[in-house]
Order: sequence, then C-alpha cells, then structure tokens
Amino acid sequence: MKKMMVVTLACVLLSGSMAFTATSAPKTIDIVLNEKEIKTQAGTEAKLIDNRVYIPTTVLRSARFSVEYKNSTLHLVNSYFHYTKNLMEMHVFNHVFTTRFNKIDQEVVNILGKVILEEPTDFSRLHEFIEEAGSNAGISPDNFTPVLDYNSFDFSPVRESVEAYKKAVDELIAYVDTGDKEKLKSFYQARKQALEYYDSYTNVYDLIFKASFTSAIK
Repeated sequence: MKKMMVVTLACVLLSGSMAFTATSAPKTIDIVLNEKEIKTQAGTEAKLIDNRVYIPTTVLRSARFSVEYKNSTLHLVNSYFHYTKNLMEMHVFNHVFTTRFNKIDQEVVNILGKVILEEPTDFSRLHEFIEEAGSNAGISPDNFTPVLDYNSFDFSPVRESVEAYKKAVDELIAYVDTGDKEKLKSFYQARKQALEYYDSYTNVYDLIFKASFTSAIK
C-alpha cells in the first residue's frame, strides 16, 4: 500500500495522464503514457528505490516533455500542451472572426437592396462591423506554436479579407454618392476578392487545425 501511494504521487506531479505500473521486479518498473508503454533503453529504465520512483530525464523527453533544471527547480513542459493551446486559440478566434465577417456580408446585402430600390442608406453599422472584424484579424505569434510548415502568419488571409471589404464599401459609398457605375463595378470586384480571401482563410484554418489536432494526440 505504501508503494502505491508513492507511485500515485509521482504520477500527479508529472502529468495527469501518465500512469506508472510497478512490476514484481524490485528495481525497474514499466511506464505507460496514455495507454501506451514508453520503451526505454538499457540503463535508462525507471526504478523503484526505497519506495520512490526515479525516472531518468531521457524517459521524460521520450514522452514529449521538455526538461530543464535551473535555480534548484526542475521545469517540465508537456509538448502536447502547446498544440492543445493552438486548438483552443484557433477555436475562439475562428468563432469571433467568422461571426463578424458574416455580419459584414449580411449588412452589405441589406444595403444593396436599398440601393437597388433607391432608398436612403445608412453605412454606420457596416463601418462598425468592419472595425470589429479588423480588431480580430489574426492570432499573435506568442499564442501559437508552429506546426508542420504552418505558423501564425498563415492566417493573413483574414486581414486581407477585411481590407478588401473596406475597399469594397468605399466603392459602394462612392457609387451611392455619384451614381458612377464604374464605382459599382469596382465594389463587386473588391467584394469578390474579400470573399476569396475568406475562403482561403477557411481552407488554411482547416489544415492547421487538423495538423495541431494530430500533433496533440499522437
């Protein structure tokens, strides 16, 4: 009973998902991480000595922990955490941005209907939506861990889509003020580009999300 309590304590200190299985051998034990045994080389096995579990840092590194000892403190970081954080950051960012972008597009459709009917138009809400979307137009490199060949700069189509929509709105306002159909044509072209940037973002988002998810669970 005493041995099991010591082993459980070590498990909590290192990782909530790491389990230690003591064998009948008095000196070495097996290590199982996420239901998968960590293979060790001769001389690097975890050992049970005086009812305490001793784990070489090479074993921890093979379990994807970064290990650093400084100022009398052992610093452990599980690399799974970085990719899990990616998933959380991306989920929140995507929800906020797509919601705001869809508000922009819906408001543009509403305004176009009024323009066609030659009714008074108010662009104030549209400007607010664009400003909101622009304030959430990327993920900070400090909050994103590169995965495969992707990094935070690969989300750049987000900002490009907002900038393209800004240009589209300026052209639409110019058309309302002047009646110049070239301005209307420019509006449609800029809006089309904004939607293309948005599609590009959704594609790269899916790729990066899948890559982060794979790295978090493998």
